[in-house]
Amino acid sequence: MQRIAMAIMLCLLALPGPASTAEVERLQHLPDLPASSMPAPADVLALPDSAFEPVGNVHRLAGDANGRGWWRLQPGPASGTEPLLLVYHSYSARVTVMAPPDYRPVTRSLFDRSLDPRFSRRALVFPLPAAGPVFIGVEGARYPLQVAVRDADAQLAEDVVHVRLISIVIGVLVGISLVVLLFWLLLRERVYLLYAATMALQLLYLLCAYGEAYALPGLRVLARFGVEGIWTIATLATAAASFFLIRLADLDEHVPLPSRLLRWVGGYASLVLVVVLWLPWPADKDWFPVAGNATLMAANVLALVALGAASWRRHLRAAYALLAWVPLVALSTARAVQLSIGAPLTPGIEYGLPLMLAFTAIVLVLILADRMLTMRRERDSAQLHAQRDALTGVFNRSGIEQRLDWAIVRAREHGGALSAIFLDLDHFKEINDSHGHAVGDACMRELVRVAGGELAYGDHIGRLGGEEFLLVLPGSDLHQARRTGECIRRSIEARCAQVDGIPVALTVSIGVATYRMGDSVASLVARSDLAMYAAKHAGRNRVEAAPAA
Repeated sequence: MQRIAMAIMLCLLALPGPASTAEVERLQHLPDLPASSMPAPADVLALPDSAFEPVGNVHRLAGDANGRGWWRLQPGPASGTEPLLLVYHSYSARVTVMAPPDYRPVTRSLFDRSLDPRFSRRALVFPLPAAGPVFIGVEGARYPLQVAVRDADAQLAEDVVHVRLISIVIGVLVGISLVVLLFWLLLRERVYLLYAATMALQLLYLLCAYGEAYALPGLRVLARFGVEGIWTIATLATAAASFFLIRLADLDEHVPLPSRLLRWVGGYASLVLVVVLWLPWPADKDWFPVAGNATLMAANVLALVALGAASWRRHLRAAYALLAWVPLVALSTARAVQLSIGAPLTPGIEYGLPLMLAFTAIVLVLILADRMLTMRRERDSAQLHAQRDALTGVFNRSGIEQRLDWAIVRAREHGGALSAIFLDLDHFKEINDSHGHAVGDACMRELVRVAGGELAYGDHIGRLGGEEFLLVLPGSDLHQARRTGECIRRSIEARCAQVDGIPVALTVSIGVATYRMGDSVASLVARSDLAMYAAKHAGRNRVEAAPAA
């Protein structure tokens, strides 16, 4: 993760600086607009120069309360072959420009499909074919806009870097999201679907915010929804991210109260806002940006609080998710603040957000991978415990028969010897009746400890039930298996005369059978069982072998 963060920092340092605005010589503002309507372009052209008042910042178009305004801009001396007027981050605004020599009104917005394809949509581009003052009209702007006059070649060079960087981020997010979506299709685990939805919506919002979505086939349809489409995508991204973080970091389990608040504020409230946005009533939707931004801010705060609280309780996945989410929230907040006050975006803010989004996507998918490994380990552990005998710790009947079945398949397919040993404690009922079941349980545990010490690597031992045990010996023929059984019998007779300080004189009767073609688990166990009964009938505390044929 440190290497990824370092790579992002190097990318930011290599990015070009903000567009030079030295070519703007003077900017004047038309004050006191009519409350009901925007002055027509022809009326603005007819106004004398004295009607416009100078503004302090010659690169900032700050309109009235309704986001409207007219400005008179005087470009500096042309330094290139094709000077361009650039209006940055217009979003919901419609911009009308009247430039010399004919001062014909040209109106453009981020959602237009007919913008010059040579340039990216990070700025609205208006050619300035002749020298002279330029009139700029803005409607529907929700915050101040930045303007600049630049040479076309310089703008094209900067757009190349912009498009390449955005393409890298698109490739990372689309690639990771498709892989995770495939995991969801295979595993049907909801967290993978929520991850894919979160990254897809974040990417879509990024493309709409930069305007590039409206130039891409398949996404151009979003232009017809205008700024309401951007609001919808951003709010749905908030909801998806809230649900995703809750499930990714198991916040319901570790921090129930913050998790519940995040679910209702970031998730359900965001979905309600989207529904209300597309209802016909109320017709005026100017309330939505305030409500949407407040919901987003509250969701981010709750997410950070919940992840922080879970991290404090040593939940590792929450700590990594917090590491990924904090810089993303910080950059998006800084970007929103700078846009709202009309400050030019530095490369670290403008491009830090998409790069940090890619970083967040990588970190979160690593957390998903860790989550998958954890679930796999838990599953394997559960399967293992389901095949273990609770009293002795060895395989239970199902577990040992499964190991015997695998050994039979290998012996059948690849040849080689295989033997089974059936072991039964002698006079076990008398031990229980005389000393109690606790001593009987201790005898079985001691038997497992002693017998296990005589087994070779790859051998298995399991409890069939009661005081009966089965040993699976892959690679052992009848002679080797009988020798192993004899070693176990002698060890138990010598080392289990006393158990927990109580004289029990523990002995075992052992039956040995070797695999022959056509044997199944049942038949091999049955023959070793018959051999064990033969040892019982022969006087106990002995080893008997079943006939080889």
